Amino acid sequence: MKPGELVPAFKALGDPTRLKILELLKARGKTCCQLIARDEKGLCACDIERAVGLSQAAVSHHMDLLRRAGLVTAEKRGRWMFYRRNEPALAGLAEAVSKAV
Repeated sequence: MKPGELVPAFKALGDPTRLKILELLKARGKTCCQLIARDEKGLCACDIERAVGLSQAAVSHHMDLLRRAGLVTAEKRGRWMFYRRNEPALAGLAEAVSKAV
């Protein structure tokens, strides 16, 4: 991860709800949505909404910040968005922090 990418990533990580969402996205097969295979990591937006107890608009806002920071990927499936962690970007962030601090 480049130094200029650290600030958006830290801003995205600076919210407890977004940290919880990243933790939730580790789940495999924990969805009510039939658009997701049981062995797939990640969640449908509907699962995230239910898990964090927020509206679709609020979850969309949080996911947009995580996506713009490069920490998650998004894919449209049917009428829902499917989100998964961007593991290479998260590993790069950890490496950049260890070098910088």
